[in-house]
Formats: sequence, structure tokens, C-alpha cells
Amino acid sequence: MAKKIQVIVETGKEMFACFMVGAHDGLTGLHGDGKTARKAISNFYECYEEEKQFCQTEDNAAPELEFEFIFDIGAFFSYYFINVSAFAEYAGMNASLLRQYACGLKSPTKATIDKIRAAVDNYRKDIAAGLLIDRPVPQYI
Repeated sequence: MAKKIQVIVETGKEMFACFMVGAHDGLTGLHGDGKTARKAISNFYECYEEEKQFCQTEDNAAPELEFEFIFDIGAFFSYYFINVSAFAEYAGMNASLLRQYACGLKSPTKATIDKIRAAVDNYRKDIAAGLLIDRPVPQYI
């Protein structure tokens, strides 16, 4: 069974980076970076595959790992393709300030992070409850 490992994905000045939280079975150097959060995660998986291949050449069994990615605000909006301004309006927040958090210019307080987290949870619930029409409405055809 694969061991679950937390990986932080964070916004940098010009790139995104991801890294494991703590050391696990000697795997301390797993990391990834890229111009987007998705590219950083892809690079992280490439690093993991290289590490597994290296372990095989050393006659060691590489541990099977499952990764849980934890995003900072900028990485979250990069990964999920959510319009920051539209989300700020949904969350009742200042759009300019949320954009500054997303690009790493400012750091949100814990209370602000909690407000964003609550808005994300509400957004998720709204999407899950949403039903899309499966055929054209007669008055529009």
C-alpha cells in the first residue's frame, strides 16, 4: 500500500515550486518547479520517477508513495484555473488584494486564509449542487 505524503505547492517570484513535507524513507530531495503550478507538479512527479529508477540501480526498492498536494493561494488559483477577480466577488473580498495574495506580493493573515478556505468550500458545494440542463430550452431554439 502506498504511503501518503503531503507536498506543498507554493508561489515564487517567477515560478512555482513544490516539495515534500519532512523526510520519508530517505527521500528528502523530491521537489519540482515550473512556470505554473501544474508544471511544477509534473516536474515533481518526474523527480519521483527518477528517484525510483535510481533506487533500482542501487538494488533498493523505492517506496510507493501517494501524494497529497497542498496549495498556497497563488498556486491554488494557478492550478484550478479560477479567475481571481470573479472569485473575490463570490467571496466578498477585495479583488485587488486577493490578486496580490495570489501573485505573492502580500501575505494573507490566518483570518483571511480561513475566509478564502470557507469561500472555496462554499464554491465546491455550489458546483456539486449545480445541475446543467441536458437539452435546449424550447424558447431559445
